[in-house]
Amino acid sequence: MKHFRGDKNLAVLTTRFVMSQNKPIVIVYHHKEDGMWEFVGDEDAQESDYKVVSLEEILSLDPSLSEIADMKPGQYAVRNSDNGQWEIEDL
Repeated sequence: MKHFRGDKNLAVLTTRFVMSQNKPIVIVYHHKEDGMWEFVGDEDAQESDYKVVSLEEILSLDPSLSEIADMKPGQYAVRNSDNGQWEIEDL
């Protein structure tokens, strides 16, 4: 099993849709500029919809995210549904 680098308290971005409305995470960005991780659904999110949470919180919502833990900064992963196969691409 792959593991994310850093500790479980690493701050990551997500949206209120994922956290409060249990929407599936279907897009993950690993930002090149700052190395920040972003875990979002397919909703049209505004800046006010974003939340900072711990990596541990995100992994507890969706353990399958460990499949893409080795993504490099400057890449993103996408899947069609919450149980779909991840496809990793360069940003």
